[in-house]
Amino acid sequence: MSKRLGIIGCGQLSQMLGEAANRLGFTVAYMCVDETPVVKGLGPIYYPDQLDEFLNQCDAITVERESLPDDMLRRAAEVGLSPNYEALVVLRERDTQKAMLDQLDIPTSPWSLVSSGDQLESAMAKLPGPYARCKRTLGGYDGGGQWRVGRDSLDVIPDDAYPVIAEAEIAIDLEYAIIIGRDAHGETACYPMTENVMRDGILIGSFVPSGIDENKAALAVEYANRLVKAMDYVGVLAIEFFLTDGELIVNEIAPRVHNTGHWTIGAVGADQFTQHVGCVMGESVRAPVFTEAASMVNLLDDALPTKMPQGPIRTLIQTYGKGIRKGRKLGHLTLIGPDSSEIRREAALLISELHDA
Repeated sequence: MSKRLGIIGCGQLSQMLGEAANRLGFTVAYMCVDETPVVKGLGPIYYPDQLDEFLNQCDAITVERESLPDDMLRRAAEVGLSPNYEALVVLRERDTQKAMLDQLDIPTSPWSLVSSGDQLESAMAKLPGPYARCKRTLGGYDGGGQWRVGRDSLDVIPDDAYPVIAEAEIAIDLEYAIIIGRDAHGETACYPMTENVMRDGILIGSFVPSGIDENKAALAVEYANRLVKAMDYVGVLAIEFFLTDGELIVNEIAPRVHNTGHWTIGAVGADQFTQHVGCVMGESVRAPVFTEAASMVNLLDDALPTKMPQGPIRTLIQTYGKGIRKGRKLGHLTLIGPDSSEIRREAALLISELHDA
């Protein structure tokens, strides 16, 4: 069985992956691509000019984000890369991601690929409604690299942003997400769905249980399993959903651990990071054990709550050791307890204090 894990990336997701790996008894080595590392003390840190040395320290390799140099991913695949190279390449680009979902008959908002500004007007004419949401095909997370475009505002997209995907603007009733883990034997396990709270395209909170209709939750599980099986995916994957006009459609997919699964730390027997590391290192997928309620609230900028919930609610705080920058995620709070309505109420109060001022 593999014992040495390599992680490409040195941000907070890599930090939490490394912590999980250390708890499971694995050693960790990091490849720092272009970020300021926040993983010191968890394992040696290498840089792109030390790729050979990094690879020699690894039995298996995973990533904290999908937007990484192709040559680095190909070299990592020679050692053993999970998720596999093909899955990362398909899912990191929004157009190939959407095409994969279409192929698997998993619903999304109507969309088209737009390669230049000259094509935008004709592309929008094929979409229902007067507005479209245009997004860079690569990158542009947390609300960045996205534009709301109308028939009279085609020029809001800079020329260097193309290609983009143009999605029909839809009425969003609620937003949800699901986390699935799949091992090398093809066995899977899904965590309970979250209801997500967004501000300006940034996730600021998640509620579990989500309150979603049981049939729709079962449909989300079916979609998740359909996707990971088709891609022979190993590790943890997150799917974000919109509920619109009573229909559950996919917004985006993240082929990695994800912010919407941070609530699992301390709330379930095997959190998303433990799950991912175990699957990547050849272990069997673990069935989540969750009998209470939980909510996660992101900490942005330098805002902190003036008081914490009391009584039977357990409050966990995790900070990432990152410098302050407008809109940057610096940590998160998790509330865990037996009463779902109380957990949701307290989390909503924290969200209002921290994010609605």
